[in-house]
Amino acid sequence: MNIETKVIGALKGYKFFVPSYQRGYRWGFDEIRALLNDILEFQDNNETKKYYIQPLIVKKKEDGSFEVVDGQQRLTTLYVFMKIVAQEIRSAVPVFELIYQTRKESETFLKNLSDKTEIDKSNIDFYYISHAYKTIDAWLEEQEDKSVAIQKMNSKIRTSVSFIWYELPLESSPIEVFTKVNLGRIPLTNAELIKALFLSQDNFDLLELNRIGENEQRQMAMEWERIEQGLQNDSFWYFLNELDRSGTRIDLLFELLADEYNENLNISRHQNYFSFLVFSKYLEDKKNKRIYIKEIWDKIKSLYEEFWDWYKDLNKYHIIGYLIASGKSIHELRTLTRNKRKSEINKSLLETIKQQERLDEKHLDLIKGEFLTSSNKKKIRKLLFLFNIATLVCKSEKQYRFPFDIYKKEGWDIEHIHATADKTDEADDNIGNLALLDCHTNRSYKNETFLEKRKIILEREASGQFVPVCTKNVFLKVYTKDMKQEDIQLWGEKDKSDYVDAMIQLLKNFFEGGNL
Repeated sequence: MNIETKVIGALKGYKFFVPSYQRGYRWGFDEIRALLNDILEFQDNNETKKYYIQPLIVKKKEDGSFEVVDGQQRLTTLYVFMKIVAQEIRSAVPVFELIYQTRKESETFLKNLSDKTEIDKSNIDFYYISHAYKTIDAWLEEQEDKSVAIQKMNSKIRTSVSFIWYELPLESSPIEVFTKVNLGRIPLTNAELIKALFLSQDNFDLLELNRIGENEQRQMAMEWERIEQGLQNDSFWYFLNELDRSGTRIDLLFELLADEYNENLNISRHQNYFSFLVFSKYLEDKKNKRIYIKEIWDKIKSLYEEFWDWYKDLNKYHIIGYLIASGKSIHELRTLTRNKRKSEINKSLLETIKQQERLDEKHLDLIKGEFLTSSNKKKIRKLLFLFNIATLVCKSEKQYRFPFDIYKKEGWDIEHIHATADKTDEADDNIGNLALLDCHTNRSYKNETFLEKRKIILEREASGQFVPVCTKNVFLKVYTKDMKQEDIQLWGEKDKSDYVDAMIQLLKNFFEGGNL
């Protein structure tokens, strides 16, 4: 499999064959203008900087032409644009040709496009092609100077716009690949493209391929599979991430490493397939690519093992997991933890939380005055979340792992311990009457009494469902001092006060590095 990037100007003399299994050109107004606007806004002051569009999947035919498996719509749109350019600049003919297996009349219509072309509804292909011509022409008219815009766009497209060129092996089935790509079964993620780039036989000379190439490729493929399987562990994945992502989870590792390699390459972070483009650019001028691929791959494995080290150390797991769930990037956390002793790492992480949540000694004592309002709901939820995490770090529950996957995949409410609608008392939104609970359980028991809520919570935990440790402790009245037997039925003012005092003391102990 051959994978690289090809600037449009490098496609001069290429013939692209559109097979019968492909539908005709069907791009409309929005898709065409979006592509033109993206190219126009792309800054190409740096001659080495490129604008990359979606992968063009092709297979070379015996006659030297390339069968288009995916990417026909963009390819045709660029061809139509170049037909308009040819009306203004006679020498600027389209750099490539489009050949149709069955729709010969459409091929002829495309080749004969000119300023005299009108919207043609006699054939669906004619309609979309002529409509594309008029849409592009109208877009050029909107520019400050049409002639200047044509010349500028023509130069930019030919010298700075590139396809990700994805050439299938000769033995592959184009129809099978086309079907899978269009059904979304194998979306071309960064990881798919990078894997093809790294495992390409073109990275080895003939001697290397026979002697070491196959063994290295086989080893990398096995390691790749091991890492992908590890990232499918939801407990590990959601510890590092807020949301699941479509495609391949190993993309995360390549994205992080690509940021480091991109410092000297100047690839736009907003480009589609950013990480693939970074590594492709990095490798393109290297003589012995396999050495540099091994360098990159060793760093990917090291990054993966670093994250597992975080995961296996329960203190790091809980503190880093909290920071990621609170919006800190993995890149920032690697900077905080890299090349430091364990005690220094813990101190840096705790200080980061303290600064982020503004919970110094003064602010901790102000927790008693916190009330739930529409404006500070997020703040209260984070405080209760931190209380649970800090409890697991500071107390004796060293074998208990907070399930970030459950916490992030399910909706979580701020629960009133003593119901706000309970007719025996007025609503109480003070922090002493609040705890974390999943939305389903919270809504199911609505405004039940404390005793009934306690029963439901304990039954839920007994059945193996997740209840945050501090929420369970509330309903067991763990935080209440000098509790009498009859007090178990209510959540009163003393309970609330003792609960908040326990929260403040626990967080103070946490920030002082208690039990770390």
